[in-house]
Amino acid sequence: MGNLRRHAAALAVVSWYLMMPPDSARIPHSVDSTAPLPRWSIVANYTSQESCEKALADIQNTQRDPLVLDTTGRLKRFKRDDVALGIARAIKSGCVESDDFRLKGR
Repeated sequence: MGNLRRHAAALAVVSWYLMMPPDSARIPHSVDSTAPLPRWSIVANYTSQESCEKALADIQNTQRDPLVLDTTGRLKRFKRDDVALGIARAIKSGCVESDDFRLKGR
């Protein structure tokens, strides 16, 4: 019974991250969507894939910088006044499960 309870608890803590790629060091107003996932920034946390994808679709459809969704204040260091960069971030952002193996070591 204890094993089943631990397994259920592990499943219960899985959430979804809305993540954006790092800004490109080589191309102005662009992002590096080929960067390894641990280099991407977590913008917001969601309890379901559906809610993450809804937020992602909203920023992509309105071409808003994902930084508007940051409630942690951890992303203040990123520029917000670059409209083209904000659009690139929105287009290339994605939803990732919190226990995705590519995030290990983060």
